[in-house]
Amino acid sequence: MIMQISRFYMLENVRNMGVFFGNIITPFIFVAFSFFINNALADNGDVATLIIKGQFIPLSILLLIFSFAFSSATIYLADLKADRTFYWIKRTGITYPKYYLGIALGVFSMMNIILFFVLLAYKTIVTMSFEDIFFIMIISNFVLIGLYPLSFILAGLLKNGKVANSMLVPLMLVLMFSVTMTNLFVSVSGKNPQDYYLYLIWNPMLYLNDIIQYQMGLTIGTWLPQYQYLILLSIFSVILLLIARRFFKINEG
Repeated sequence: MIMQISRFYMLENVRNMGVFFGNIITPFIFVAFSFFINNALADNGDVATLIIKGQFIPLSILLLIFSFAFSSATIYLADLKADRTFYWIKRTGITYPKYYLGIALGVFSMMNIILFFVLLAYKTIVTMSFEDIFFIMIISNFVLIGLYPLSFILAGLLKNGKVANSMLVPLMLVLMFSVTMTNLFVSVSGKNPQDYYLYLIWNPMLYLNDIIQYQMGLTIGTWLPQYQYLILLSIFSVILLLIARRFFKINEG
């Protein structure tokens, strides 16, 4: 049953090619920009590498995770709720854990496939080992684990997919740019961005960005040990899952 739910979710996403293409196009646009910047700054390779590794790669991954953790899953679930689809689903005997895991399998499968190709594309532009790709994909999956239950919470609170889509934009801006802009402006001022990470500990995107910066060789170490990031993300996931069970129910039509 879990595999069927996952397959149906992926087919629905691929069937709506406009939305699916919109979810994955932005990271590849950053890849294209990286290619042109790398060529344009061929005489000043260090600057190009810093821009690509410090900004474009983290932004590409953040956008990809956001697209699959929030955008596609939340809108899909909100529309199912608005159409009263769960009124019929509950008659099949599908339990909440099975439905949760089925959608999760679909989300994680699609995200990892696209993420792997995005990182491979960056590998052709800047120096990046397969070990770097492996560790980046590991932390990306843990961030997705931490944020995935939020899609159920938002779908339970919002009326339908259109409302969800409008609410997701400001949420995306807060989660992403609170991290990337802090890094950028603090670095420009000559200070260490990690000195300010304590104020952003609530944001799982910080953990991803910090580890990516380390894996790309831009910092000598992460703010917290990497295993602590994984523990925090697991705690995030459990807490959000418990909240999701309260706000999103498949046993109600």
